[in-house]
Amino acid sequence: MKTLRVAWSSTHQEFLITDSYYFSILAKESQKNGIVIEEVPVFTELFCYDVVIFNYPEKPFNKEEIELIKKSVVEEGKRVLFTAHFQNKDNVAKICSKVSRHFGLLVLPEEVFDDVNHIADDPYIVPTSRVFTYNNGVKEVVFPYSAPLELLDEAKVILRGMETTITRKGKTSPVLVAEKNFPSGGSFALSGSCIFWDNYSITKADNLRFALNLIKGPLK
Repeated sequence: MKTLRVAWSSTHQEFLITDSYYFSILAKESQKNGIVIEEVPVFTELFCYDVVIFNYPEKPFNKEEIELIKKSVVEEGKRVLFTAHFQNKDNVAKICSKVSRHFGLLVLPEEVFDDVNHIADDPYIVPTSRVFTYNNGVKEVVFPYSAPLELLDEAKVILRGMETTITRKGKTSPVLVAEKNFPSGGSFALSGSCIFWDNYSITKADNLRFALNLIKGPLK
């Protein structure tokens, strides 16, 4: 099995993989599945890896950084994954969208909830079986505290909420994860939640398998 090298960014005040209280299961299970995740503090070094993850970045990206992300995906065939959170907490929806709009995707500064189907008596922790890709071994995903996404351009929807899941503005079955693919083999993925793969959520439903599939991305 070929080893996939993943850079988990610590360049923009992200929620970090080395925080074992939250991400020890993801780190250990990734390694068992041929995925080596390393925390990387230097921005330019991120793109020496196959996949780059920005998990809840709280520091804005400058123009040069955005251009480097675009080049790595569009020209160099890298996979880049951004994750956000509901209600534009810490301005993260806006920070992610400043980058993701270059790939035809936006994180909306609102929330997703489901008063009918949820777990732990919390309407913000929503299960969904509408997993359209990266669904090998996946029947259901539990998606907590997500922002909805908007597609500005043609893109692939990976995960949607169920018909009972709505946004604060009343949109049903919102897009929760989406990606844009390029002829270079590169891809840019955007998730409305940054905690679907933490130690709490990753043990629910098929979250672990979904998280690993999402990191691996399209087969090249």
